[in-house]
Amino acid sequence: MPSELTVAIEEAYRVFGAYRLGHHLIVCHCRCCMTEEEERQLVNTPLRSIPADLLAEYTNSAHDYDDDRVARELRYFLPRYFELIAAHDYPDHIGLDICLRRLGQADYRNKWRRAEVESIDRFFDAFLKHSLTRLDLEPVGYRLAFNIRSVVTLAVTAGGDIDRLLHNWAGAEDPAAAIHMAALREYVIEERDKTYLHSACLESHEEAAKTVGEWLLQPNLTARIEAAFFGVGDPRLQEILSNGMRTA
Repeated sequence: MPSELTVAIEEAYRVFGAYRLGHHLIVCHCRCCMTEEEERQLVNTPLRSIPADLLAEYTNSAHDYDDDRVARELRYFLPRYFELIAAHDYPDHIGLDICLRRLGQADYRNKWRRAEVESIDRFFDAFLKHSLTRLDLEPVGYRLAFNIRSVVTLAVTAGGDIDRLLHNWAGAEDPAAAIHMAALREYVIEERDKTYLHSACLESHEEAAKTVGEWLLQPNLTARIEAAFFGVGDPRLQEILSNGMRTA
């Protein structure tokens, strides 16, 4: 794991380290959600040892939100969420995109301590930077194995600062940053009255999806994608970049 990402996670453990759990969690125990035995396991497992599949049960079962006990529970678990996300061992049964959706309910920018907000921002900064280095390809075809759309969707559904994320992406090094821009353009939809990033997870986040879609189609990003095309030697990466230019 990159040192910058490790530092951000360790900072989160420090910043959120004062929070503790009670003997019970505010979760759903219906047949589709967390069992009472899973709740006992989660409460009694040391935070840094909680496995992704067990924390995923909490993600799936924690439906209600309040600014008191539920907010404290979430802040207790948050560093472990970050650690598992960074390890690509996602604590959600459906993957990365919405595994921090409960954070999106918290209105944390207005209600939590400044140090906590800054810690969350720094995690997203470091996770984006790490994600942009992932240029491994699918075994067949012309597609990146890691879809950066999931990182964007994660940040949006978690209530992250999308303008900050895009600013950091714009400042990242090419060709990697440009390759991911080109790959993500595949999911941009242009309609008569709007341009937006398409994702089923962003249907209730129309403004953020519009912000990302419009940003991706900026002419200066097209120029970066074109320059990256001539700067890489792998024909499969060149194909991704070429497709990205055709999308604009």
